[in-house]
Amino acid sequence: MSEEIEGHVAESPARTVFRHSLMTFGTRIGIVLVNIPTSILVARLLGTEGQGTYTSAIIFPTMFAFIGLLGVDSAHTFLLSKKRYHVAQINGQSVLLACLMSLLIAGAYLLFLRLYPPAAAPGLRDVLLLATALIPVLLAKYLSVAFLLGLQKIKRFNLANLLQAGSLLLFMCLNLLLIRGGTRGAIIAYLLSEITVTLLTFAVAKRVARGGPLVERPPRALLRESIGYGLRGHFGNILVQFTYRFDMFLVLSMVGLSAQGLYSISVILAEKLSHIPRSVQVVLFPKLSSLSTEEANDLTPRVVRNSFLLTVMAGAALFLLSRPLLLLFYGTPYLPALQAFRVLIPGVVALSISTVLAGDFSGRDRRLYHTVATAIGFAVNIVLCFFWIPRDGIVGAAWASTVAYTLQALVLLGFFRKLSGRGLAETIVIQREDLELYARMLKARFGG
Repeated sequence: MSEEIEGHVAESPARTVFRHSLMTFGTRIGIVLVNIPTSILVARLLGTEGQGTYTSAIIFPTMFAFIGLLGVDSAHTFLLSKKRYHVAQINGQSVLLACLMSLLIAGAYLLFLRLYPPAAAPGLRDVLLLATALIPVLLAKYLSVAFLLGLQKIKRFNLANLLQAGSLLLFMCLNLLLIRGGTRGAIIAYLLSEITVTLLTFAVAKRVARGGPLVERPPRALLRESIGYGLRGHFGNILVQFTYRFDMFLVLSMVGLSAQGLYSISVILAEKLSHIPRSVQVVLFPKLSSLSTEEANDLTPRVVRNSFLLTVMAGAALFLLSRPLLLLFYGTPYLPALQAFRVLIPGVVALSISTVLAGDFSGRDRRLYHTVATAIGFAVNIVLCFFWIPRDGIVGAAWASTVAYTLQALVLLGFFRKLSGRGLAETIVIQREDLELYARMLKARFGG
């Protein structure tokens, strides 16, 4: 175990999760502050159609890389947290899988481009072909991040994400303002930023090895366990990605590239709220893997209700400021995205519950619950998209997502009650002990 972890071994699980979540959330706020000018730069200089092209070129290969990895990255995090295998063995398997899967997934992606009619649009196909280069880099990045989380290197994880955001802004400025490389240059800038994260993680791995072997031949049992654990929840994670992103495919197919550019801005702004629950999930998953069932039953409701409260408050503020923020950041051409942006906010707030509970189920190795709930949400989302997008455009897509996110959260709460015995009110309604904790924190901070 790292020195960082050993120094906090006496902490209670709740305090450790809170401290690391706060650290991660602070980092994500920093990332938002860096990503916003990046997003503004891309949107203003490329226009709505260029924004749509860039969004497609990032989302499509990202989804293929995520799906093709089969959940092995989550399995590595779980197995490292459990200390079932040596770090060098996990690294060895990561290298082998990244090489093999890059070829298979890239082939599947290229086949998709041939079969998906909107990909043949003028100016889009060449960019999507260029984006094939993202696939091996994304696979290496996912496995690298899993390595950091499995060792509970939360500070290094946060640093890697912050570095990716900062390097993306730098490379994007060079491309759009100096080189003027347009959409193709923007894809290359994104590629270079992901490579930067992977290189940082490699440096951390060398430090962890402490002169020992960095990579070892992985035992066959490791692959079996990784695939087994990964597949138990991977179908659910695929559905999560489809629920989050499949509406992008449908918007592009039904209402065109410019509408997709507008909708992508709505999603970018609304998803800023997800930084709160994702910060918690990142910490909760590996932490719960090391706790007893009773400890997990006590910890998760406290984490869910507090993250939900913070997300509700942030969502209300974002809704009230939605119009001035949209005009300030992106200008009048993107004002048609306002209504879809507002509709998405309550859905992302509801999704905060699902995000944290997903970390709980993964930590318990009960990922099937998440899979079932997500399948229900995805099915509802697709059906509603086919009804509402042709009629209401991007606003219909936003309503479909919000309904699906809310339903998914309700189903997961039902599963969590069955699994833990904790009631709905205890899980989502703030308790007196939480207020007392906040009061103690404020007193300690300000000396009142």
